Amino acid sequence: MVVTSLLGATLAHGQDRLLTVASNADSAGVWIDGSWAGYVAQGPFGLSTMAKEVVVRPFGVDAWSILPLRFDLDKRSIGAVTLDARFNYHYSIQSTPSGAQVYLGGDKLGSTPMLHVSQAPLEESIRLELDGYHGSTTQPADGIWNTISVTLAALPVDPVAVSSLRGRQRKGSRLNMAVAALSFTAAVLAIHYRTKADNRFDDYASSGSASLRAKINRLDRQSGIALGTMQLGLGFVAVRLIR
Repeated sequence: MVVTSLLGATLAHGQDRLLTVASNADSAGVWIDGSWAGYVAQGPFGLSTMAKEVVVRPFGVDAWSILPLRFDLDKRSIGAVTLDARFNYHYSIQSTPSGAQVYLGGDKLGSTPMLHVSQAPLEESIRLELDGYHGSTTQPADGIWNTISVTLAALPVDPVAVSSLRGRQRKGSRLNMAVAALSFTAAVLAIHYRTKADNRFDDYASSGSASLRAKINRLDRQSGIALGTMQLGLGFVAVRLIR
């Protein structure tokens, strides 16, 4: 209450404007000319008549890749300012094993792993399908960053076919061991790159450096490639063991 009264008194003397940020992310941070102002939910904010730029940036380890929204105040009126800081909705869709086809309603979006960006929250269900596995249907959430991670269950295998192929499985045991070793190495690399990306994110959250964003993107891609390699290797060994 005291803050509101002081703000009103300041505004009455014409020294400040009142800044309102309308956003679909109440936890996003607001910076005015590079200085921290508060979270969106804490607004409205006092805004100097000399202020030039407002930046609204989402928080969260998963949401680090969402670009901040920047607003130039040079050409805006001297009175109260309202900014429309609504972010797109991001859906990171992953499956184990990867390579599943992703459908939104009746439309195919792509294959896992993938990132789908929409201007509005998804209302239809998301279905993942992969040959040899049961399909999976998920109702998406409505945050600005949403992660859908599904482990697909393998379909039953014909016992007769399994029996006839056991001989070939024994001959391929060395290959299974080699692929399993590769999968383990890929898992270690995925954790390594993911940890480095998380550490870079901590620096990025405080500085907003564009060079750190590029490094995080590169580490994320490397982690994703290693994770995909691990999943493919484990899937390969699992199928051979079933046979």
